[in-house]
Formats: sequence, structure tokens, C-alpha cells
Amino acid sequence: MANPIFLNAMNRVLDALHMTCKDTSPILSEMVDHEVSLGKRVRAKIHLMMCVVCRYYEVQLLTLQKLAQQLAREDLAALDQATLKPETKEKIKQKLRSP
Repeated sequence: MANPIFLNAMNRVLDALHMTCKDTSPILSEMVDHEVSLGKRVRAKIHLMMCVVCRYYEVQLLTLQKLAQQLAREDLAALDQATLKPETKEKIKQKLRSP
């Protein structure tokens, strides 16, 4: 038979680690962009082990992050290549000078 003190302690630990999907989803979102505390990470990972819905949500967040990073790289590359025609630059200068 298990020691009642041990069981009580384990129940307290499990209660502290228990997180709902509502508790976990903001932490998952935060984990994609920032470093989170060890305690938050552990609780979220334990929840992920048990919850297929939150695992799917995490995959979606990571996919969105990768797509956003890719778009940012493409935008920077396009910006580097963007140039105005000399006549367009002159028209802009004239507009800026005129009251």
C-alpha cells in the first residue's frame, strides 16, 4: 500500500502542473516568440503530452512563424531591388519643393 504522505505530495504536484487548454494556448504562443520560464515550459510540455488539440495548435503557430519569417526575407530582398526611375525621382523632388 502506498504511503499516504507520498500520495498527498504527488497530488499537490500534479495539481500544480495541471493546465487547461485555455491556460496552455497563451504560453504556447509566447514560447514561439520569446523565452519563457522553466516552470511555464514544463507545464506546457506536460499538457502537450496529453492534448492532441494543443499539439496541433503548436504546429500551426510554428508554421505561421516560419511563413512570417519567409515573407519578411522576401520583402527585404524586394526592397533591396526596388529602385525608382530618374524621372519619377525628379517628379517627387519637385512636389516636395513646391508649396
